[in-house]
Amino acid sequence: MKPIRCCVACKSRKNKEDLFRIVADKNNHAIIDRNQNINSRGIYVCKSKQCITNLEKIVIKNRMKLKIDVENESMLEVLRELGEEIWEN
Repeated sequence: MKPIRCCVACKSRKNKEDLFRIVADKNNHAIIDRNQNINSRGIYVCKSKQCITNLEKIVIKNRMKLKIDVENESMLEVLRELGEEIWEN
């Protein structure tokens, strides 16, 4: 059975491999865990334009209550990078 995770933007439950994983580094900067194996608490977001856009809005409004402690600016940079990946496809 594949691991199931929850998207922080839409709250839908999906296979872990169908979501992006974002973790915080030692300096509280957000980074994309592409292989999903960094030993750190992380959050998951759907690989969809809508969820990435919704999470950006949450971060901008400073309403992000997540299980990881990251700087808002670094989170926005990561979300923009993920958004560019999605828009290219």
